[in-house]
Amino acid sequence: MLKIACIGDKETSLPFRGVGIDVVVCKKIEEAKEALQKLFQEDYGIVFITESLSAGCLDIIEELRKKRPLPVVTIIPDFLRKSPGIAKQRLRNWIKQAVGMELPE
Repeated sequence: MLKIACIGDKETSLPFRGVGIDVVVCKKIEEAKEALQKLFQEDYGIVFITESLSAGCLDIIEELRKKRPLPVVTIIPDFLRKSPGIAKQRLRNWIKQAVGMELPE
């Protein structure tokens, strides 16, 4: 059975632990990148990552996603709110790639 993990700051990720999701608390982007690489090598189906950490990890997320379809990486809002809008921008980029043009807002 595939597992679920959450990478983020303590305040955002600890509630996930309460429902049985594996938690990796990271303060720096480098720690998050290392955690992502490790989780992609294990049996995880979903990895949640906070927006503030994902802002510096988008390159490695895309690189790892091209190599393996799982885990699915989902960007979630966090209490720090340092990089709001990352998830929206990532989705717009996917649509642009799929359609071949940017959609109006």
